Amino acid sequence: MKKELDILFDTTSHIPKYRQIIDSIVQLVRDGKLAKGDRLPSLNDLCKKYNLSQDTVLMGYNELKSRGIVTSSIGKGYYISNIQIDANHKVFLLFDKLTAYKETLYESFKDTLKGNEQIFFHHNNAKVFQTLIESAVGDYSEYVIMPMPDKSATAILEMLPKNKTYILDTGRTAFQAKYPYVCQDFERDIYRILRQNENSIKTYSRLILAIRNQKSHLKEIAGGFRNFCKQLPIEFEIVNQITALEVRKGDVYIVVDDRDLVHLVKQADSHNLQLGKQLGIISYNEIPLKEIIAGGITTISTDFAEMGRNMASMILSGKKEKIDNSFVMIHRKSF
Repeated sequence: MKKELDILFDTTSHIPKYRQIIDSIVQLVRDGKLAKGDRLPSLNDLCKKYNLSQDTVLMGYNELKSRGIVTSSIGKGYYISNIQIDANHKVFLLFDKLTAYKETLYESFKDTLKGNEQIFFHHNNAKVFQTLIESAVGDYSEYVIMPMPDKSATAILEMLPKNKTYILDTGRTAFQAKYPYVCQDFERDIYRILRQNENSIKTYSRLILAIRNQKSHLKEIAGGFRNFCKQLPIEFEIVNQITALEVRKGDVYIVVDDRDLVHLVKQADSHNLQLGKQLGIISYNEIPLKEIIAGGITTISTDFAEMGRNMASMILSGKKEKIDNSFVMIHRKSF
């Protein structure tokens, strides 16, 4: 039976019309409005109804055929051949950079999706960010983006189809009203985890946050840290150059950058300060190496494997959720 297709073309969109045909048919299958064996309109029918060229419609139908969703038969036309479309995701992943913990995120996402994903990196460069997104428009079924901390990111993201775009890890504050996401809530997370461990923190005389800049989510971390310290209260400092600060007995440091972690471990050794007793260190973002550095470094971290699973599961389910990823402290010798 030939179904009447309702394809809503967005004439202001950067997405090519052949891609809008693909997205519409996939969504109709996902919504149960097209079933296996249903006949699609002929090329001529769609051309007449929407004033399209035959090449445009043919490009759309041919890609659906290549993805195994549609089949064709001479003299009979095009039919839905597979409604298991979730196995046909082609996902554009745009990360800021690859680190050990983001590699964990990526592997978890890939293992859960079991589809086709391509990963790119913008390195917080506005030109690279824009170029990569411009070149990806219309070529993927979903777009998973770690936004860059720049005002231009908002306009650049609008090039992508809103119903296919997801925000990952950072960008919750800026984009939560526009897109589904799996992100960290940086200000709340740091405040909550310090509150949970305030009795241990009280055994130290000064709490220091070493953070190399206060842009975007790093500014949120500084805000949550400052609120906690004022409410406890405890003497505190926020520094961007840890080498300029004298390390002293009774300090406990929270470090975001692993270069600062290395510096502190060296300082503790040179000053004969026992970690977890005379000097405390808490490091952002869990990686296996921190289990063994200096006998074990206490970390505060989101669960990056969980983040990858959550995002892949959201895409597979077709749901549009807003998920604040879990954040925990892993206690070791340094605190």
